[in-house]
Amino acid sequence: MKVVGALLIGILALRATIGEAESDSIINATVDERRPLSGTELKSELDQSKHAQAIAMSDKAQSVNIQEDPFSQVEQVTLELIEVIKIYKEAYPTNEIAFFSAIREVLRPHVDFSYMAKMVMGSYRKTATNGQRDLFAKVFRDGLIETYSRGLLSFNNQQITLVNRAPLKKGQRKVYVKQEIHGVDKIYPLSYTMRKKKTGEWMITNVTINGINLGKTLQNQFLKAAQKNSNDIDYVIASWANQAI
Repeated sequence: MKVVGALLIGILALRATIGEAESDSIINATVDERRPLSGTELKSELDQSKHAQAIAMSDKAQSVNIQEDPFSQVEQVTLELIEVIKIYKEAYPTNEIAFFSAIREVLRPHVDFSYMAKMVMGSYRKTATNGQRDLFAKVFRDGLIETYSRGLLSFNNQQITLVNRAPLKKGQRKVYVKQEIHGVDKIYPLSYTMRKKKTGEWMITNVTINGINLGKTLQNQFLKAAQKNSNDIDYVIASWANQAI
């Protein structure tokens, strides 16, 4: 078994998504881009540039290998997210927009937000227009990334153990990457559902944490919101961010 640096975001994002309280230390703020940057903000901008360069170099060196191995892919994403936390946490929330953007860039190649959004819509995706499906995919992605990012701020070097690394079978197109989150007095099981796309990339399409299925939880939330509002999909999409996050 291999211990990797933590992915506590699995628990944190799920808690926030299904409506549990977020940390009291998280403060919403905006920055006036017309004023001169402070020393801390200037450092953040420089760190952001360094982060982008590091990610680009990492992508060239490791993209082929991790795309062929979903277990290594999850580990690589973990390491990149931890690096983003180190860069942005100290200056948050003055760098919130840049922080969200950095997290989005890490997750974008590895999480199939469009597939997840379709699953969350459930049977309503069949009656929705292409425009409605596309809009919900964007709202779903942006809301989940912001929740995920805020959850990262509580990261304190916890550890996760990867428990089921194994060779893939020939032609295998779905795998569960399982980990155990080691808390102070309890171990929480974490499982990523990963599917291989026709283009060959492995993508995360769902997360189950401590027995709670994120996809099914959000699908039920969409269903209840639609039923409560006379199946008005436009209304559900417009209010999703406030209801889901």
